[in-house]
Amino acid sequence: MTMKPVFGIVQGRLTPSPPGCLQWFPQAAWAEEFPFARQLGISYIELIAEVQHNPDNPIWSDDGIARIKELARENGLALHALCNDYTVEHTLPGSAEVLRQSLDLVERGRLLGVEKLIMPLFDASELGPRNIGDYIGPLGDIADAANDAGMTTCLETILTGPELIGLFDRLDRSHVKAVYDTGNRVAFGHDLPGDIRLLGDRIAHVHIKDKNAANQNVLLGTGLVNFADVFAALHDIGYGGPYTFETQRGRDPLRTAAYNMKLVEFFHHEGAA
Repeated sequence: MTMKPVFGIVQGRLTPSPPGCLQWFPQAAWAEEFPFARQLGISYIELIAEVQHNPDNPIWSDDGIARIKELARENGLALHALCNDYTVEHTLPGSAEVLRQSLDLVERGRLLGVEKLIMPLFDASELGPRNIGDYIGPLGDIADAANDAGMTTCLETILTGPELIGLFDRLDRSHVKAVYDTGNRVAFGHDLPGDIRLLGDRIAHVHIKDKNAANQNVLLGTGLVNFADVFAALHDIGYGGPYTFETQRGRDPLRTAAYNMKLVEFFHHEGAA
Protein backbone atom coordinates (compact mmCIF):
# COMPACT_ATOMS: atom_id res chain seq x y z
CA MET A 1 0.00 0.00 0.00
CA THR A 2 1.36 3.44 -0.95
CA MET A 3 2.10 5.67 2.01
CA LYS A 4 0.34 9.03 2.00
CA PRO A 5 2.79 11.86 1.25
CA VAL A 6 3.82 14.34 3.94
CA PHE A 7 3.27 17.96 2.96
CA GLY A 8 4.86 21.23 4.01
CA ILE A 9 4.44 24.72 2.62
CA VAL A 10 6.74 27.70 2.38
CA GLN A 11 5.88 30.48 4.79
CA GLY A 12 3.64 33.11 3.23
CA ARG A 13 1.88 30.85 0.71
CA LEU A 14 -1.30 30.44 2.80
CA THR A 15 -2.01 34.18 2.99
CA PRO A 16 -2.29 36.87 0.29
CA SER A 17 0.84 38.80 -0.73
CA PRO A 18 1.30 42.22 -2.34
CA PRO A 19 1.03 42.24 -6.16
CA GLY A 20 4.14 40.84 -7.78
CA CYS A 21 5.55 39.40 -4.55
CA LEU A 22 5.80 35.62 -4.65
CA GLN A 23 8.33 34.89 -1.89
CA TRP A 24 6.83 36.97 0.89
CA PHE A 25 7.02 36.83 4.68
CA PRO A 26 3.43 37.43 5.79
CA GLN A 27 4.33 40.23 8.21
CA ALA A 28 1.66 40.74 10.91
CA ALA A 29 -0.38 37.79 9.56
CA TRP A 30 2.40 35.22 10.00
CA ALA A 31 0.77 33.45 12.97
CA GLU A 32 -2.49 32.90 11.05
CA GLU A 33 -0.83 30.36 8.77
CA PHE A 34 -0.35 27.77 11.50
CA PRO A 35 -4.07 26.99 12.05
CA PHE A 36 -4.60 27.23 8.28
CA ALA A 37 -1.94 24.54 7.78
CA ARG A 38 -3.60 22.32 10.40
CA GLN A 39 -7.01 22.70 8.75
CA LEU A 40 -5.57 21.63 5.38
CA GLY A 41 -3.59 18.68 6.74
CA ILE A 42 -0.20 20.28 6.05
CA SER A 43 2.48 19.01 8.44
CA TYR A 44 4.83 21.98 8.63
CA ILE A 45 5.54 25.52 7.50
CA GLU A 46 8.99 26.02 5.97
CA LEU A 47 10.12 29.17 7.78
CA ILE A 48 12.06 31.84 5.87
CA ALA A 49 14.74 34.40 6.65
CA GLU A 50 14.06 37.16 4.16
CA VAL A 51 16.26 38.50 1.35
CA GLN A 52 16.66 41.67 3.43
CA HIS A 53 17.02 41.35 7.19
CA ASN A 54 13.71 41.92 8.95
CA PRO A 55 14.11 42.32 12.73
CA ASP A 56 10.34 41.83 13.10
CA ASN A 57 10.54 38.30 11.72
CA PRO A 58 9.96 36.16 14.85
CA ILE A 59 12.93 33.86 14.11
CA TRP A 60 15.29 36.65 15.22
CA SER A 61 13.98 37.05 18.79
CA ASP A 62 13.72 34.64 21.67
CA ASP A 63 10.10 35.65 22.23
CA GLY A 64 9.42 35.01 18.56
CA ILE A 65 11.04 31.58 18.74
CA ALA A 66 8.88 30.74 21.76
CA ARG A 67 5.74 31.89 19.92
CA ILE A 68 6.59 29.83 16.81
CA LYS A 69 7.10 26.73 18.95
CA GLU A 70 3.85 27.39 20.79
CA LEU A 71 1.89 27.77 17.55
CA ALA A 72 3.44 24.62 16.11
CA ARG A 73 2.57 22.66 19.25
CA GLU A 74 -1.00 23.99 19.44
CA ASN A 75 -1.64 23.06 15.81
CA GLY A 76 0.18 19.72 15.74
CA LEU A 77 2.80 20.94 13.26
CA ALA A 78 6.43 19.94 13.00
CA LEU A 79 9.26 22.48 12.84
CA HIS A 80 11.00 20.83 9.93
CA ALA A 81 12.85 23.35 7.77
CA LEU A 82 14.26 26.87 7.79
CA CYS A 83 15.22 28.59 4.52
CA ASN A 84 17.86 31.32 4.24
CA ASP A 85 16.67 33.60 1.42
CA TYR A 86 19.17 36.26 2.56
CA THR A 87 21.81 34.73 0.28
CA VAL A 88 19.64 35.43 -2.77
CA GLU A 89 20.39 39.17 -2.50
CA HIS A 90 23.72 38.96 -0.63
CA THR A 91 26.80 37.22 -1.99
CA LEU A 92 28.05 34.42 0.23
CA PRO A 93 31.65 33.80 -0.96
CA GLY A 94 34.11 36.35 0.39
CA SER A 95 31.61 38.01 2.74
CA ALA A 96 32.18 37.67 6.48
CA GLU A 97 28.83 39.41 7.04
CA VAL A 98 26.81 36.91 4.98
CA LEU A 99 28.64 33.98 6.54
CA ARG A 100 27.87 35.39 10.00
CA GLN A 101 24.19 35.85 9.08
CA SER A 102 24.04 32.19 7.97
CA LEU A 103 25.69 31.00 11.17
CA ASP A 104 23.35 33.17 13.25
CA LEU A 105 20.43 31.57 11.42
CA VAL A 106 21.82 28.12 12.23
CA GLU A 107 21.67 29.10 15.90
CA ARG A 108 18.06 30.20 15.52
CA GLY A 109 17.33 26.87 13.86
CA ARG A 110 18.93 25.07 16.78
CA LEU A 111 16.65 26.93 19.21
CA LEU A 112 13.64 26.04 17.08
CA GLY A 113 14.71 22.41 16.76
CA VAL A 114 14.37 22.30 12.96
CA GLU A 115 15.78 19.37 11.00
CA LYS A 116 16.90 21.10 7.79
CA LEU A 117 18.63 24.30 6.78
CA ILE A 118 17.69 25.21 3.19
CA MET A 119 20.31 27.27 1.32
CA PRO A 120 19.10 28.75 -2.02
CA LEU A 121 22.21 29.70 -3.99
CA PHE A 122 20.77 31.90 -6.73
CA ASP A 123 21.12 35.48 -8.02
CA ALA A 124 23.71 37.25 -5.82
CA SER A 125 24.95 33.87 -4.55
CA GLU A 126 24.51 31.90 -7.75
CA LEU A 127 26.65 28.78 -7.57
CA GLY A 128 27.53 27.56 -11.05
CA PRO A 129 30.02 25.14 -12.60
CA ARG A 130 32.75 27.80 -12.85
CA ASN A 131 32.72 29.12 -9.28
CA ILE A 132 32.19 25.98 -7.22
CA GLY A 133 35.59 26.40 -5.60
CA ASP A 134 34.52 29.75 -4.08
CA TYR A 135 31.74 28.01 -2.16
CA ILE A 136 33.50 25.00 -0.65
CA GLY A 137 34.87 26.90 2.36
CA PRO A 138 31.81 28.90 3.44
CA LEU A 139 29.36 26.08 2.70
CA GLY A 140 31.53 23.67 4.69
CA ASP A 141 31.55 26.04 7.67
CA ILE A 142 27.77 26.51 7.53
CA ALA A 143 27.06 22.81 7.03
CA ASP A 144 29.33 21.78 9.91
CA ALA A 145 27.68 24.30 12.25
CA ALA A 146 24.25 23.10 11.12
CA ASN A 147 25.24 19.48 11.68
CA ASP A 148 26.39 20.32 15.21
CA ALA A 149 22.96 21.94 15.72
CA GLY A 150 21.15 18.80 14.50
CA MET A 151 20.33 20.02 10.99
CA THR A 152 21.00 18.70 7.51
CA THR A 153 22.07 21.40 5.08
CA CYS A 154 20.12 21.21 1.81
CA LEU A 155 21.45 23.14 -1.19
CA GLU A 156 19.26 24.59 -3.91
CA THR A 157 21.30 25.46 -7.01
CA ILE A 158 21.23 25.78 -10.80
CA LEU A 159 23.59 22.80 -11.14
CA THR A 160 22.67 19.73 -13.18
CA GLY A 161 22.64 16.32 -11.53
CA PRO A 162 26.23 15.45 -12.57
CA GLU A 163 27.45 18.89 -11.47
CA LEU A 164 25.75 18.46 -8.09
CA ILE A 165 27.46 15.11 -7.64
CA GLY A 166 30.78 16.86 -8.27
CA LEU A 167 29.94 19.53 -5.69
CA PHE A 168 29.00 16.95 -3.07
CA ASP A 169 32.19 15.02 -3.74
CA ARG A 170 34.25 18.18 -3.15
CA LEU A 171 32.35 19.11 0.00
CA ASP A 172 32.77 15.52 1.26
CA ARG A 173 30.12 15.80 3.95
CA SER A 174 27.28 13.33 4.34
CA HIS A 175 25.22 16.02 6.12
CA VAL A 176 24.99 18.10 2.92
CA LYS A 177 22.15 17.12 0.59
CA ALA A 178 20.16 18.49 -2.34
CA VAL A 179 16.87 20.34 -2.54
CA TYR A 180 15.12 19.15 -5.67
CA ASP A 181 12.90 21.98 -6.91
CA THR A 182 10.65 20.86 -9.76
CA GLY A 183 9.88 24.35 -11.07
CA ASN A 184 13.42 25.68 -11.01
CA ARG A 185 14.79 22.50 -12.59
CA VAL A 186 12.37 22.61 -15.50
CA ALA A 187 13.07 26.32 -15.98
CA PHE A 188 16.80 25.56 -16.31
CA GLY A 189 16.04 22.91 -18.95
CA HIS A 190 17.24 20.01 -16.81
CA ASP A 191 16.32 16.35 -17.23
CA LEU A 192 14.12 16.07 -14.15
CA PRO A 193 13.58 12.29 -13.91
CA GLY A 194 17.14 11.57 -15.07
CA ASP A 195 18.67 13.88 -12.45
CA ILE A 196 16.42 12.48 -9.72
CA ARG A 197 17.52 8.92 -10.48
CA LEU A 198 21.18 10.02 -10.64
CA LEU A 199 21.10 11.92 -7.35
CA GLY A 200 19.20 9.21 -5.48
CA ASP A 201 19.54 9.50 -1.72
CA ARG A 202 21.43 12.78 -2.06
CA ILE A 203 17.97 14.36 -2.41
CA ALA A 204 16.71 15.16 1.07
CA HIS A 205 14.10 17.83 0.32
CA VAL A 206 11.68 18.43 -2.54
CA HIS A 207 10.11 21.76 -3.47
CA ILE A 208 6.97 21.40 -5.55
CA LYS A 209 6.16 24.11 -8.06
CA ASP A 210 5.41 24.52 -11.76
CA LYS A 211 6.82 27.06 -14.23
CA ASN A 212 5.99 28.09 -17.76
CA ALA A 213 8.31 28.87 -20.67
CA ALA A 214 8.65 32.46 -19.43
CA ASN A 215 10.05 31.21 -16.10
CA GLN A 216 6.88 32.28 -14.28
CA ASN A 217 5.58 30.32 -11.30
CA VAL A 218 2.16 29.05 -12.42
CA LEU A 219 -0.61 26.89 -10.99
CA LEU A 220 0.43 23.25 -10.68
CA GLY A 221 -0.38 21.27 -13.80
CA THR A 222 -0.47 24.32 -16.09
CA GLY A 223 3.28 24.65 -16.72
CA LEU A 224 6.17 22.59 -18.06
CA VAL A 225 6.68 20.08 -15.22
CA ASN A 226 5.68 16.50 -16.06
CA PHE A 227 4.61 15.43 -12.59
CA ALA A 228 3.96 11.85 -13.70
CA ASP A 229 7.63 11.48 -14.70
CA VAL A 230 8.87 13.27 -11.58
CA PHE A 231 6.96 11.08 -9.16
CA ALA A 232 7.84 7.90 -11.01
CA ALA A 233 11.52 8.83 -10.61
CA LEU A 234 11.08 9.75 -6.93
CA HIS A 235 9.44 6.39 -6.39
CA ASP A 236 12.32 4.64 -8.17
CA ILE A 237 14.88 6.16 -5.75
CA GLY A 238 12.72 5.37 -2.72
CA TYR A 239 12.30 9.00 -1.71
CA GLY A 240 10.41 9.03 1.57
CA GLY A 241 10.77 12.66 2.57
CA PRO A 242 8.20 15.42 2.55
CA TYR A 243 7.01 17.63 -0.29
CA THR A 244 7.11 21.37 0.32
CA PHE A 245 4.80 23.54 -1.76
CA GLU A 246 6.53 26.67 -3.05
CA THR A 247 3.60 27.36 -5.29
CA GLN A 248 1.59 30.16 -6.79
CA ARG A 249 -1.26 31.23 -4.51
CA GLY A 250 -4.00 31.50 -7.13
CA ARG A 251 -7.04 33.61 -6.32
CA ASP A 252 -7.54 31.94 -2.94
CA PRO A 253 -4.38 30.65 -1.21
CA LEU A 254 -6.22 28.05 0.88
CA ARG A 255 -8.26 26.67 -1.99
CA THR A 256 -5.14 26.57 -4.16
CA ALA A 257 -3.22 24.70 -1.46
CA ALA A 258 -6.02 22.12 -1.18
CA TYR A 259 -5.94 21.63 -4.98
CA ASN A 260 -2.14 21.26 -4.91
CA MET A 261 -2.35 18.56 -2.27
CA LYS A 262 -4.89 16.58 -4.30
CA LEU A 263 -2.77 16.83 -7.45
CA VAL A 264 0.40 15.66 -5.71
CA GLU A 265 -1.43 12.85 -3.92
CA PHE A 266 -2.66 11.65 -7.32
CA PHE A 267 0.77 11.66 -8.98
CA HIS A 268 2.44 10.28 -5.87
CA HIS A 269 0.10 7.28 -6.06
CA GLU A 270 0.51 6.99 -9.85
CA GLY A 271 4.29 7.05 -9.53
CA ALA A 272 4.21 4.06 -7.22
CA ALA A 273 1.98 2.05 -9.57
